[in-house]
Amino acid sequence: MEQNRSYTVQFLLNALNDMTEIISSFVMLGSKQGAKRIQNKFNKAVNQIQIFPFSGITIPDKRLGKMAFRMVVVEKYLMFYKVFEEENQIIIYRILNGKRNYPSLLHSLYN
Repeated sequence: MEQNRSYTVQFLLNALNDMTEIISSFVMLGSKQGAKRIQNKFNKAVNQIQIFPFSGITIPDKRLGKMAFRMVVVEKYLMFYKVFEEENQIIIYRILNGKRNYPSLLHSLYN
């Protein structure tokens, strides 16, 4: 669990689409400032886990926890990722509204 090195970060297509939709929703609602704010917060979260990959919490769902998913909370959104220590890499799988049933979404995609 070395934390003195920087990990590479890869976004899966689903995560990129999630982030684009979230940022676009702010723009569509007329809040370019809100879009910039949330984008900056997403960037800050990614920078944090890039340097401190285990700073995100383990997911309370038992099955997802066993699959080594972690998450970072960014306002009302949850950024789901896994750390691959041997590859020195972090993969971001999804960014979802915390009100969504994320366990079933992640179970169906990553089982």
